[in-house]
Amino acid sequence: MPKFHALDKVDRKLLNLLQRDNQMPTRTLAEKVHISQPTCLRRVRELREAGIISADVALVDPFALGYGMLAFLEVSLNNQSDEHMQDFEARMAKETEVMQCYFVSGEYDYFLVVHVIDMDAYYQFVRRVISGSGNVRHFQSRFPMKRAKFATRVAFDEKLPEVTVRVPK
Repeated sequence: MPKFHALDKVDRKLLNLLQRDNQMPTRTLAEKVHISQPTCLRRVRELREAGIISADVALVDPFALGYGMLAFLEVSLNNQSDEHMQDFEARMAKETEVMQCYFVSGEYDYFLVVHVIDMDAYYQFVRRVISGSGNVRHFQSRFPMKRAKFATRVAFDEKLPEVTVRVPK
């Protein structure tokens, strides 16, 4: 059964600030939210424990590292049994080129976001992972020509008195 967690204005302001810069010193964070440092630490810890903050990571720009090709793959499986779908998902989770994998509704079963160095690396990936899997019926590749927007943050309205969210834990 899902659990719910109430986010007050302070929680939402903390989340908005941390999504912009999770390396901000606690003293600065507390000052910006107008709370004490111990209260700030406790609230952030509670947000982590509830699963609302799921990770503290550094976002690395793959293009800056020479991974110059992004591909979107739509994949249809031959066999959509639960066992085969779990197997596909487990294999995709192990592939470093696969940045994201979604089970989707519609004509295809899965949508993948793949980041590779170049077309040759993409060709090798497709041969090894997609064509060589034995359970892929059909796939279609799409290559973005321009990234118009990229965001990782969830915007929280800080004006509402309280927002209730469903939490994983």
